[in-house]
Amino acid sequence: MTTSAFTLNVRLDNVAVVSIDVPGEKVNTLKAEFAAQARAILKQIRENKVLQGVVFISAKADNFIAGADINMIGRCQSAQEAETLARQGQQLMAEIQALPVPVIAAIHGACLGGGLEMALACHRRICTDDVKTVLGLPEVQLGLLPGSGGTQRLPRLVGVSTALDMILTGKQLRARQALKTGLVDDVVPQTILLEAAVELAKKDRLAQRTLPVRERILAGALGRALLFRLVRKKTAQKTQGNYPATERIIDVIETGLAQGSGSGYDAEACGFRRAGDDASIAGAA
Repeated sequence: MTTSAFTLNVRLDNVAVVSIDVPGEKVNTLKAEFAAQARAILKQIRENKVLQGVVFISAKADNFIAGADINMIGRCQSAQEAETLARQGQQLMAEIQALPVPVIAAIHGACLGGGLEMALACHRRICTDDVKTVLGLPEVQLGLLPGSGGTQRLPRLVGVSTALDMILTGKQLRARQALKTGLVDDVVPQTILLEAAVELAKKDRLAQRTLPVRERILAGALGRALLFRLVRKKTAQKTQGNYPATERIIDVIETGLAQGSGSGYDAEACGFRRAGDDASIAGAA
Protein backbone atom coordinates (compact mmCIF):
# COMPACT_ATOMS: atom_id res chain seq x y z
CA MET A 1 0.00 0.00 0.00
CA THR A 2 1.34 3.41 -1.01
CA THR A 3 1.96 5.80 1.88
CA SER A 4 0.01 9.01 1.42
CA ALA A 5 1.82 12.33 1.16
CA PHE A 6 -0.99 13.86 3.23
CA THR A 7 -1.75 13.12 6.88
CA LEU A 8 -4.82 14.48 8.66
CA ASN A 9 -4.80 15.20 12.39
CA VAL A 10 -7.81 16.79 14.09
CA ARG A 11 -6.77 18.69 17.20
CA LEU A 12 -8.76 18.96 20.39
CA ASP A 13 -9.71 22.52 19.40
CA ASN A 14 -11.32 21.11 16.23
CA VAL A 15 -8.77 22.48 13.80
CA ALA A 16 -7.64 19.96 11.20
CA VAL A 17 -3.90 19.96 10.47
CA VAL A 18 -2.95 18.44 7.13
CA SER A 19 0.76 17.58 7.09
CA ILE A 20 2.46 17.28 3.70
CA ASP A 21 5.34 14.80 3.58
CA VAL A 22 6.23 13.06 0.31
CA PRO A 23 7.57 9.64 1.32
CA GLY A 24 11.22 8.99 0.57
CA GLU A 25 11.93 12.48 -0.79
CA LYS A 26 13.99 15.32 0.69
CA VAL A 27 11.54 17.93 -0.58
CA ASN A 28 7.83 17.97 -1.26
CA THR A 29 6.88 18.05 -4.93
CA LEU A 30 3.42 17.54 -6.38
CA LYS A 31 2.83 14.35 -8.33
CA ALA A 32 -0.22 13.27 -10.34
CA GLU A 33 -0.97 10.37 -8.00
CA PHE A 34 -1.31 12.77 -5.05
CA ALA A 35 -4.63 14.08 -6.36
CA ALA A 36 -6.53 11.02 -5.14
CA GLN A 37 -4.70 11.12 -1.81
CA ALA A 38 -5.54 14.79 -1.29
CA ARG A 39 -9.18 14.28 -2.27
CA ALA A 40 -9.51 11.53 0.33
CA ILE A 41 -8.33 14.00 2.97
CA LEU A 42 -10.66 16.72 1.70
CA LYS A 43 -13.58 14.30 1.84
CA GLN A 44 -12.86 13.60 5.51
CA ILE A 45 -12.71 17.33 6.18
CA ARG A 46 -16.03 18.01 4.47
CA GLU A 47 -17.71 15.21 6.41
CA ASN A 48 -16.50 16.48 9.80
CA LYS A 49 -19.20 18.96 10.78
CA VAL A 50 -17.48 20.21 13.95
CA LEU A 51 -14.26 21.46 12.37
CA GLN A 52 -13.49 25.13 12.87
CA GLY A 53 -10.70 25.37 10.33
CA VAL A 54 -7.94 23.66 8.37
CA VAL A 55 -4.19 24.22 8.25
CA PHE A 56 -1.91 22.87 5.52
CA ILE A 57 1.70 22.61 6.69
CA SER A 58 4.81 20.74 5.57
CA ALA A 59 6.42 18.04 7.66
CA LYS A 60 9.70 18.56 5.78
CA ALA A 61 12.46 20.52 7.43
CA ASP A 62 12.85 23.47 5.10
CA ASN A 63 10.25 23.45 2.35
CA PHE A 64 6.49 23.71 1.96
CA ILE A 65 6.11 22.43 -1.61
CA ALA A 66 8.94 23.13 -4.03
CA GLY A 67 6.75 22.80 -7.12
CA ALA A 68 5.44 20.07 -9.37
CA ASP A 69 7.48 17.01 -10.21
CA ILE A 70 9.01 17.91 -13.58
CA ASN A 71 9.12 14.23 -14.54
CA MET A 72 5.32 14.20 -14.28
CA ILE A 73 5.19 16.89 -16.95
CA GLY A 74 7.84 15.19 -19.04
CA ARG A 75 5.82 11.97 -19.09
CA CYS A 76 2.98 13.67 -20.95
CA GLN A 77 2.82 11.93 -24.31
CA SER A 78 0.57 14.49 -25.96
CA ALA A 79 -0.76 17.99 -25.65
CA GLN A 80 -4.10 16.53 -24.54
CA GLU A 81 -2.40 14.78 -21.61
CA ALA A 82 -0.83 18.08 -20.59
CA GLU A 83 -4.23 19.78 -20.65
CA THR A 84 -5.79 16.95 -18.62
CA LEU A 85 -2.99 17.29 -16.07
CA ALA A 86 -3.69 21.01 -15.75
CA ARG A 87 -7.44 20.50 -15.35
CA GLN A 88 -6.87 17.88 -12.65
CA GLY A 89 -4.72 20.37 -10.77
CA GLN A 90 -7.31 23.10 -11.19
CA GLN A 91 -10.05 20.83 -9.85
CA LEU A 92 -8.05 19.89 -6.76
CA MET A 93 -7.32 23.53 -5.97
CA ALA A 94 -10.99 24.38 -6.47
CA GLU A 95 -11.95 21.72 -3.93
CA ILE A 96 -9.54 23.21 -1.39
CA GLN A 97 -10.93 26.70 -1.97
CA ALA A 98 -14.50 25.43 -1.63
CA LEU A 99 -14.02 23.95 1.85
CA PRO A 100 -16.67 25.42 4.17
CA VAL A 101 -14.28 26.44 6.95
CA PRO A 102 -11.25 28.78 6.92
CA VAL A 103 -8.26 27.14 5.23
CA ILE A 104 -4.75 28.39 6.04
CA ALA A 105 -1.46 27.62 4.31
CA ALA A 106 1.35 27.62 6.90
CA ILE A 107 4.47 28.14 4.83
CA HIS A 108 8.08 27.55 5.78
CA GLY A 109 10.77 27.18 3.13
CA ALA A 110 10.25 27.00 -0.62
CA CYS A 111 6.66 27.52 -1.76
CA LEU A 112 6.99 27.46 -5.52
CA GLY A 113 5.01 26.56 -8.61
CA GLY A 114 2.25 24.13 -7.75
CA GLY A 115 3.06 24.69 -4.09
CA LEU A 116 2.17 28.36 -4.34
CA GLU A 117 -0.90 27.47 -6.40
CA MET A 118 -2.05 25.27 -3.53
CA ALA A 119 -1.37 28.09 -1.07
CA LEU A 120 -3.34 30.49 -3.28
CA ALA A 121 -6.30 28.11 -3.15
CA CYS A 122 -6.27 28.40 0.64
CA HIS A 123 -8.22 31.29 2.13
CA ARG A 124 -5.24 32.76 3.97
CA ARG A 125 -1.46 32.35 3.96
CA ILE A 126 1.04 32.79 6.76
CA CYS A 127 4.78 32.25 6.39
CA THR A 128 7.97 32.26 8.42
CA ASP A 129 10.57 35.01 8.45
CA ASP A 130 13.29 32.46 7.65
CA VAL A 131 15.70 33.15 4.76
CA LYS A 132 14.74 29.76 3.30
CA THR A 133 11.15 30.90 2.82
CA VAL A 134 10.52 32.03 -0.76
CA LEU A 135 7.31 32.19 -2.77
CA GLY A 136 6.92 32.29 -6.54
CA LEU A 137 5.66 30.83 -9.79
CA PRO A 138 8.85 29.99 -11.75
CA GLU A 139 7.21 27.90 -14.51
CA VAL A 140 8.12 30.43 -17.21
CA GLN A 141 11.78 29.52 -16.68
CA LEU A 142 10.93 26.04 -18.00
CA GLY A 143 8.95 27.35 -20.93
CA LEU A 144 5.67 26.63 -19.14
CA LEU A 145 2.90 28.56 -17.45
CA PRO A 146 1.21 27.87 -14.11
CA GLY A 147 -1.45 25.24 -14.76
CA SER A 148 -3.37 24.84 -11.50
CA GLY A 149 -5.09 28.19 -11.21
CA GLY A 150 -2.13 30.42 -10.43
CA THR A 151 -2.70 32.69 -13.42
CA GLN A 152 -6.20 33.45 -12.15
CA ARG A 153 -5.86 33.60 -8.37
CA LEU A 154 -2.64 35.60 -8.13
CA PRO A 155 -3.85 38.70 -10.07
CA ARG A 156 -7.01 38.84 -7.97
CA LEU A 157 -4.99 38.61 -4.76
CA VAL A 158 -2.06 40.97 -5.37
CA GLY A 159 -3.19 42.96 -8.41
CA VAL A 160 -2.60 42.44 -12.10
CA SER A 161 0.68 44.36 -12.51
CA THR A 162 2.32 42.64 -9.55
CA ALA A 163 1.09 39.25 -10.75
CA LEU A 164 2.31 39.82 -14.30
CA ASP A 165 5.74 40.77 -13.00
CA MET A 166 5.94 37.68 -10.81
CA ILE A 167 4.68 35.18 -13.38
CA LEU A 168 6.49 36.58 -16.44
CA THR A 169 9.86 36.66 -14.66
CA GLY A 170 9.49 33.71 -12.30
CA LYS A 171 10.49 36.09 -9.51
CA GLN A 172 10.66 34.61 -6.01
CA LEU A 173 9.61 36.77 -3.07
CA ARG A 174 11.05 36.70 0.42
CA ALA A 175 8.67 36.73 3.36
CA ARG A 176 8.58 40.49 3.91
CA GLN A 177 8.16 41.15 0.19
CA ALA A 178 5.29 38.66 0.11
CA LEU A 179 3.65 40.42 3.05
CA LYS A 180 4.03 43.84 1.43
CA THR A 181 2.38 42.68 -1.80
CA GLY A 182 -0.46 40.95 0.06
CA LEU A 183 0.59 37.48 -1.04
CA VAL A 184 0.72 36.42 2.62
CA ASP A 185 -1.29 37.74 5.54
CA ASP A 186 1.34 37.48 8.27
CA VAL A 187 5.00 36.66 8.85
CA VAL A 188 6.02 34.86 12.05
CA PRO A 189 9.01 33.00 13.52
CA GLN A 190 9.14 29.34 12.57
CA THR A 191 8.72 28.31 16.21
CA ILE A 192 5.15 29.62 16.31
CA LEU A 193 4.10 29.00 12.69
CA LEU A 194 1.66 26.19 13.42
CA GLU A 195 -0.01 27.85 16.39
CA ALA A 196 -0.30 31.17 14.55
CA ALA A 197 -1.92 29.38 11.61
CA VAL A 198 -4.29 27.50 13.92
CA GLU A 199 -5.40 30.75 15.57
CA LEU A 200 -6.01 32.28 12.15
CA ALA A 201 -8.02 29.22 11.14
CA LYS A 202 -10.33 29.69 14.13
CA LYS A 203 -11.39 33.12 12.93
CA ASP A 204 -14.23 33.76 10.55
CA ARG A 205 -13.14 34.39 7.00
CA LEU A 206 -11.61 37.83 6.85
CA ALA A 207 -12.70 40.47 4.37
CA GLN A 208 -10.92 40.49 1.03
CA ARG A 209 -7.79 42.65 1.06
CA THR A 210 -8.22 46.01 -0.63
CA LEU A 211 -5.76 46.42 -3.48
CA PRO A 212 -3.59 49.56 -3.73
CA VAL A 213 -5.09 52.41 -5.76
CA ARG A 214 -2.73 51.77 -8.69
CA GLU A 215 -3.80 48.14 -8.91
CA ARG A 216 -7.47 49.09 -8.69
CA ILE A 217 -7.06 51.51 -11.58
CA LEU A 218 -5.29 48.88 -13.66
CA ALA A 219 -8.08 46.41 -12.91
CA GLY A 220 -10.56 48.63 -14.78
CA ALA A 221 -11.19 48.11 -18.48
CA LEU A 222 -9.22 51.16 -19.66
CA GLY A 223 -6.31 50.71 -17.27
CA ARG A 224 -6.16 47.00 -18.06
CA ALA A 225 -6.08 47.63 -21.82
CA LEU A 226 -3.23 50.11 -21.48
CA LEU A 227 -1.31 47.82 -19.12
CA PHE A 228 -1.53 44.75 -21.33
CA ARG A 229 -0.57 46.75 -24.42
CA LEU A 230 2.54 47.98 -22.62
CA VAL A 231 3.40 44.56 -21.17
CA ARG A 232 3.08 42.90 -24.59
CA LYS A 233 5.35 45.51 -26.15
CA LYS A 234 8.03 45.23 -23.47
CA THR A 235 7.87 41.43 -23.42
CA ALA A 236 8.21 41.20 -27.22
CA GLN A 237 11.24 43.48 -27.13
CA LYS A 238 12.82 41.38 -24.42
CA THR A 239 12.08 37.89 -25.75
CA GLN A 240 12.17 38.57 -29.51
CA GLY A 241 9.46 35.95 -29.86
CA ASN A 242 11.73 33.17 -28.61
CA TYR A 243 9.74 32.44 -25.44
CA PRO A 244 6.13 31.63 -26.40
CA ALA A 245 5.24 30.87 -22.78
CA THR A 246 5.39 34.58 -21.95
CA GLU A 247 2.85 35.44 -24.66
CA ARG A 248 0.54 32.69 -23.43
CA ILE A 249 0.82 33.87 -19.84
CA ILE A 250 -0.22 37.39 -20.86
CA ASP A 251 -3.14 36.08 -22.93
CA VAL A 252 -4.37 33.78 -20.17
CA ILE A 253 -4.26 36.42 -17.45
CA GLU A 254 -6.00 38.97 -19.67
CA THR A 255 -8.71 36.46 -20.60
CA GLY A 256 -9.46 35.73 -16.95
CA LEU A 257 -9.73 39.38 -16.02
CA ALA A 258 -11.80 40.36 -19.05
CA GLN A 259 -14.10 37.35 -19.30
CA GLY A 260 -14.15 35.93 -15.77
CA SER A 261 -12.23 33.23 -13.95
CA GLY A 262 -14.14 30.37 -15.62
CA SER A 263 -12.88 31.44 -19.03
CA GLY A 264 -9.50 32.12 -17.46
CA TYR A 265 -9.17 28.57 -16.14
CA ASP A 266 -10.09 27.19 -19.56
CA ALA A 267 -7.50 29.44 -21.18
CA GLU A 268 -4.90 28.37 -18.62
CA ALA A 269 -5.49 24.67 -19.30
CA CYS A 270 -5.38 25.27 -23.06
CA GLY A 271 -2.19 27.27 -22.65
CA PHE A 272 -0.68 24.39 -20.72
CA ARG A 273 -1.86 22.08 -23.51
CA ARG A 274 -0.04 24.18 -26.09
CA ALA A 275 3.08 23.88 -23.97
CA GLY A 276 2.68 20.14 -24.52
CA ASP A 277 3.55 20.78 -28.17
CA ASP A 278 6.75 22.58 -27.24
CA ALA A 279 10.14 20.99 -27.01
CA SER A 280 10.41 22.71 -23.63
CA ILE A 281 8.43 19.92 -21.98
CA ALA A 282 10.68 17.21 -23.33
CA GLY A 283 13.71 19.25 -22.39
CA ALA A 284 12.47 19.76 -18.84
CA ALA A 285 12.01 16.04 -18.22
